Amino acid sequence: MKKTFALKALFLLFLVTSSFYLKAQNLEANPIKRDTVQEEFIKPRTIFLEAGGPGLALTLNYDTRFGDRRDKFGYRVGAGYYNTGANWVASVPLQINYLAPLGREGGSSFAEFGAGTTFVRSQGSNKGTFFEFDNVTGFIGTATVGYRFQQDNGGINFRIAFVPVLYDDGVIAEGGLSIGYTF
Repeated sequence: MKKTFALKALFLLFLVTSSFYLKAQNLEANPIKRDTVQEEFIKPRTIFLEAGGPGLALTLNYDTRFGDRRDKFGYRVGAGYYNTGANWVASVPLQINYLAPLGREGGSSFAEFGAGTTFVRSQGSNKGTFFEFDNVTGFIGTATVGYRFQQDNGGINFRIAFVPVLYDDGVIAEGGLSIGYTF
């Protein structure tokens, strides 16, 4: 019994000392050498002003990606208001969107697909000179199919989209045009 205990203790001592010896041999902080240079990636965040689109009027929006990529899934949220005197509309668009690169990887052109909802509060009158809004308070469904120009190093952002709007009375074919800044 004592002989077995002594052998186990000797073996354990051997393992512990060899562990220290092996650690002493490696003085580098990162022993794995890589041939490629990895750049730190910061996911793009975009602020843009949109006419039309899911916000139905003039909206200020924020857009970003969920992961650490310039494409794939992301979201947008905004707030908008438009007043013609006799008619006004306020809106809060929320959408999940997907960016698919067009052309070579790392380019600046993307196809954009999105779906979401917009909270709308509008006051309308038939005395409006240019636009007439219904009296509405509630949520409507929105979708986006469009093109986005977004440079990989930030800068000016441009979007154009077809936006079908789903509400109680059916579907309205809407469009959207935006310009903004990616940082």
